[in-house]
Parts: sequence; C-alpha cells; structure tokens
Amino acid sequence: MASSTTHPIGIGLAQRFHENLVAPVLQEHFPELPYAACRIGLGSEVLGYDTEVSADHDYGPSVQLFLPEERFAETAPVIMQALDRSLPAVFEGWPVRYATNVRPRRESSVAGVLGSDHGVELYTLTAWSDVFLGRQFATDLTARDWLSYSEQLFLTVTAGAVFRDDVGALTALRSRLNYFPRDVWLYKLAAQWRLIAEERAYVGRTGDVGDELGSQVIAARMVGNIMRLAMLVERRYAPYPKWFGTAFAQLECAGDLTPLLERVMSAQNWLERESGLVDACRFVAELQIARGVPGALGPTVGSLYARPYRFIDSMKILNALRAAIKDEDLCRLRDCGAADQFLASNFVLAAPAFSRAATTAVFDIE
Repeated sequence: MASSTTHPIGIGLAQRFHENLVAPVLQEHFPELPYAACRIGLGSEVLGYDTEVSADHDYGPSVQLFLPEERFAETAPVIMQALDRSLPAVFEGWPVRYATNVRPRRESSVAGVLGSDHGVELYTLTAWSDVFLGRQFATDLTARDWLSYSEQLFLTVTAGAVFRDDVGALTALRSRLNYFPRDVWLYKLAAQWRLIAEERAYVGRTGDVGDELGSQVIAARMVGNIMRLAMLVERRYAPYPKWFGTAFAQLECAGDLTPLLERVMSAQNWLERESGLVDACRFVAELQIARGVPGALGPTVGSLYARPYRFIDSMKILNALRAAIKDEDLCRLRDCGAADQFLASNFVLAAPAFSRAATTAVFDIE
C-alpha cells in the first residue's frame, strides 16, 4: 500500500525518488511483484535531523526496496539492471550516483542483498535485519533482548518512513520494535534514576574541596542523565550523541526542563549547580506522576550522613518503580540497566554483537 505522506528534506527526497523514478520501473517490469519501499537504516535524514551540512557525504536520493524471499534471486538482478538503464544522472538537482560508505556494494556476496552505485538498495527483510540489526526480530523480544541493544539501534528501523508495504512484514517489524514493553520501560527508568543516584552528592563534594572543574564535569554528566530520563518518561528512543540534544528539544517537557538544565550548566559554583539539579530532578519526578508512570513517587530532598549536600532522593524513586515491575526475570536483574545505560563507547553500542555480548556478560555475573 502506497503512502501519500509528505516528509521533510531527505526523507521527502527519498519518497519522491521512489514515486517518480523507482516505482515506475518496478511497475513496468514486475507489475504483480509485492514489495516494500522505505528510507530507514543509517543517516541523519532517517532521524529527520539532516541539514545542508549533512549533504557533504553519504547523501542523496535513496530508497531501500524489500523483495519477497522466494523471488529475490530471480528478480533482484533484473530490477537492478532496469534501474541502471532507466535512472537519470540527476534528480531534483541531486546526483543519483554518488559515493557512500552506507550503501552495500554492488558486488556484495551476502544473500538477500544487492547494492548499487546509485541510491537504490535491494534486500530481503531477513538480510537487511542481519546487516543492520545484527539478528532477526521475527517474534516478540524477551526482556533481555530489549536491554541488549542501544535505543539508536531501534531507531534504525523505527525512524524514517515507509512509502509502500504490500505484504506488511516491514510495517510489522517496525511496530514490534516501536517502543519498550511496560516492564522493560520501568526497569530502564529505575536504572536511570540509579545513574543519578550514583553521583548525587558528588557535585557538592568536589566543589566543597575547591574542585570546581570536577564539579562541572559531574554536573554535565548528571544533566545528560536527566535528559535521557525525560526521554524515557515521554517514551522516546534516544539517538546517538550527535543528535541527542536535538531529540531532547522535541520533547513536550523540554520547554520547561531546558531552562533548569541550562541553569546547572551555567552555574558559577557548586551550590548553584546543586540547586539546579535538585529542581531538575524534582521536575522529572513530578513529570512521572503527571504521565501516570506506574510506581511513580513524589520527590523528597535527601542528604548523606551529616554532609551538607542536597539532592532528590532518587533511590526511593528507583525502589518504587522497581516494585511496580511484574516480570520476574527483570525483578531479579541488578539496576545496571540496558546496554546504552552502562556502556559509553559509541563503537561498541553501534555493533549489535558487541553490545549484546557485554550485556549478557553483565547480567550473567553471579
């Protein structure tokens, strides 16, 4: 079924490329062939964040076509030959043939994958999943499956746009990975409060001994954790660092929360930083209640021992969220969270096999 939705910038370019040039070729040569057409995978345009700067590499009219498994070997080469003959050199001022490290090579030996030197890629859904997701997601995921991958990985398939999906398998995959199930979501929320709890008194402790630079570094990390917490509350996947702030700015709560976080970042001393963090954490705790998060608890200000450092008691909030989790396996897991909550390496998080191996290792430690 074709979509008439208008998309911005790169996604819109991909949609028009498919509708005006690619779809007519398939209609001419294989009019009865069911297929899906989309722009998903890698690239700033998939997230909808591309600008003129994005066009300096791996950028141009591009569309992925998904063909039936049983027809791929027969039809993919014929379709690609027809596209090679039919596609013009330029579309809407953009070169149709352009260098990219994202598109598979024409001579790819992976079954179910046929690359090109233009913007059309041919796949089976199975092969695409293996290449970009590192595995098949043909059935519902277990809780540990959900936790083994970065949220950016899920955006690889759920962001972007589908222009046509005759069989519905691609749409079903996107729906399956659309967002975390209830208990996985609560577990990630609790783990995010744990990250905040780990350093809750450090902004004050470092500042108290005259280490203002160290206090600033910790405060900046706390701000990032609060931003990610807000994205979890609003049930939005967080992209990789380059676009994290852009995605955060699109949250409904960003207009109110951003000034609180900016106050932390611009603070001239640790007392101001601490005060800003208390207000920001209070805001998100109250946001959880307003959004009806199961187990959400009203914020209280706490301290450690007799030390004069103030913070929202995030451990109480964490424990209340954990108490609302029903999944027995999740209840047994430590509060380390998902791969992108305890791993900082973008290199590792971008490789599904790496992040899954790391998560499995952490969860299996007795």
